[in-house]
Amino acid sequence: MLQEKKGDLHNMKHSSVRRTILIAIAAVMSMILSTGVCFGSVSKPAGIEIPAKLPKLDQPVLITSIGQAPGASWAKVLMKQLKIDVTHDDMVTAEDLVKASKNPKTAYKTLIMSMGTSLKGMGGAGVDIDKEVARCNALADQAKKLGMTIVGIQIEGSARRTDESDEKSNRAVTSKSDILIVRKEVDKDGFFTNAAKQKGIPIIRTVESMDFKYAFSVLFR
Repeated sequence: MLQEKKGDLHNMKHSSVRRTILIAIAAVMSMILSTGVCFGSVSKPAGIEIPAKLPKLDQPVLITSIGQAPGASWAKVLMKQLKIDVTHDDMVTAEDLVKASKNPKTAYKTLIMSMGTSLKGMGGAGVDIDKEVARCNALADQAKKLGMTIVGIQIEGSARRTDESDEKSNRAVTSKSDILIVRKEVDKDGFFTNAAKQKGIPIIRTVESMDFKYAFSVLFR
């Protein structure tokens, strides 16, 4: 009987701690999202390099990570603050794009692909970088057939440019993008700038991850 009571007490404590953690996470996310402002009130960050002429992108938006890193989640939060109609799906396929296109209410207009890889993320999803590159290529090819604009982003900085898996993600997304938004710190070798010049596409270069909010506010104005 005493052992059962101890077990019950342990379970109660575990549940209480879990509830506390979940409540704390919810509170933090609520605080982040509550700071959202309307498009016109986003101030231009210091150091951002943004072309004078940029296309206006349409909604709804689909965002995915090519490498299962958390960058897509970060970008989604910033877009939600701007009231952009965005869906985040790190396992989305070309077939999913076709299905969504059948209904005018769900047909995506812009595809954002986030660069950088997470071995833990890919392991959890049961994929590797070669499968992610194949998914990237299939998604991009289908998106172009559907008339979508493709935006490649590198929001996480140098932490996601450390090995060949990251580079495969960078090359795959960059080669398919119509617009690039990257942190300056990952472009020290000029890879992204040179790729943009060769393709004749716009590139926005930011200092911090939060600067992407301004970039999104300009693109989705």
